[in-house]
Amino acid sequence: MSGLGAFAAGRGDAAPAVPPFVGKSYSSTAVTGPEIPGGGPLQLTFTAANRISLFAGCNRHVGEMTVEGSVLRVGSLASTMMACPGPRAGADEWITALTREPLTWYSAGHALVLSGPGTQVLLMEKYS
Repeated sequence: MSGLGAFAAGRGDAAPAVPPFVGKSYSSTAVTGPEIPGGGPLQLTFTAANRISLFAGCNRHVGEMTVEGSVLRVGSLASTMMACPGPRAGADEWITALTREPLTWYSAGHALVLSGPGTQVLLMEKYS
């Protein structure tokens, strides 16, 4: 390790870069793979560098996440417990399936793409 790197980081460890989507909210505009039951959209909010909130039309899910390079891992999620009859009934299971495995991500401008096994979601940044 170079002396300059240790000096610049304070303890010799570089702080992980904060992903560009932290502090922003997104809404899905397209899904490749299994569609969101009830049509969605998937709404994501990255409330902090390690926190995520998801909603696909039924219950809101919140939990921890980690980002390492282009890989986003979602930890255990807590959710509201509303019954969602009709077409949105499977929206919670869709979120669980999407976040079960690590996702790869990339952003371009105001777009964010999340990809997992068999599913890719295009999301656009929401402005309040």
